[in-house]
Amino acid sequence: MKILSLITITTILVVSACKSKGGAVDDNSCNSCEDAIIRNYGDPAMDGCGWVVDVSSTIYMPKNLLPEFYTDSLEVSVTYNVLERVNCGLLKDAYPAIFIEEIQKK
Repeated sequence: MKILSLITITTILVVSACKSKGGAVDDNSCNSCEDAIIRNYGDPAMDGCGWVVDVSSTIYMPKNLLPEFYTDSLEVSVTYNVLERVNCGLLKDAYPAIFIEEIQKK
């Protein structure tokens, strides 16, 4: 009987200590993130730039923006690494590219 009680108490403690990944994201979970806005600069097939990230009025061309963030004027928090400048439509070396390390909707 002691063993059954001990197993039950241990199981309850373990289960209650676990946190679900499905919970709300804490706004402070990304200390190095910057506020940004996702913008649609037009269809690249029509000489547009596609989806860009606007960080403090600096436009970046993301290399790995996920489709779930394809919403014009979407406010996000983002951590990224700046890469080489890339072409946009007919403009050569128009904007710097970025590789997104972390992104979350605000």
